[in-house]
Amino acid sequence: MPVPAPLSRPVPSARPAAIAALVALAAAGLLATPAAADPRLDEVVYSPYVESHTLELEAREAHQNGGSLRGSNTLVTEVEYGVNDRLSLALVVTDEKPTDDTSRTTGVGLEGIAYLGRIPGIGVDAGLYLEYTAGQNGESDGGEAKLLLAKTQGRFQGLVNLIAERPFHAPPGEGYASYGYAASATWRTIGRLRLGVEAFGDLGDDHGLLPRRQGAYLGPQLKWEGHPRGAPVSIVVDAGWLAAVGPSRQEGRTQTRLSVELERHF
Repeated sequence: MPVPAPLSRPVPSARPAAIAALVALAAAGLLATPAAADPRLDEVVYSPYVESHTLELEAREAHQNGGSLRGSNTLVTEVEYGVNDRLSLALVVTDEKPTDDTSRTTGVGLEGIAYLGRIPGIGVDAGLYLEYTAGQNGESDGGEAKLLLAKTQGRFQGLVNLIAERPFHAPPGEGYASYGYAASATWRTIGRLRLGVEAFGDLGDDHGLLPRRQGAYLGPQLKWEGHPRGAPVSIVVDAGWLAAVGPSRQEGRTQTRLSVELERHF
């Protein structure tokens, strides 16, 4: 589960241009003409930070509205544990419901996030995400890798994920890697409430990077963390509404996303 930079982690000062560059990296894909593509309903914007000795139980759901994929729904359930402040491991189960069909489990995966450290000179924190998924109900096994980047200054935090994923043992002609991004820019407002924008899109595949026609979704995001009085857990809520850009509106006009997480530190 993506989290803001821990309060104990020092936050360096940064020039506004450096912050803008981080967000612009994700926005670059939006400037090209997008096209119908994987709507990435199972994706979320991760941060590179790891909460040591913290158990996290998360359920996140994304729904496609309008277009040819109208009614598609993905539910991801995740159990994660921070082994230390550098490594977390998680068990991930993905359930998908195609348009006007019944929900079915499509993958069970093992996920790991490693915090790599801060890039000297630019104050960007980096992490590595790796996941192996065992396909279920006829789906292929697959692997996914992400470079996780974060830049924080004061109340602002920018996150960029660069994504590569490849199916294993796929039918002939389908076993190629695809590339994409997930990004967010949020500001802490009142208490632990963060408001901002997030984006998900494609960067191409093994047949060509940064093609002229790409898919993208962009919209507002809300994050909130609460600590119920007397309870040993905290609650994290992440909600978003995304609009399809350009020709991507043929597959879906909008997406609605909601994530709820319970965290307990040991």
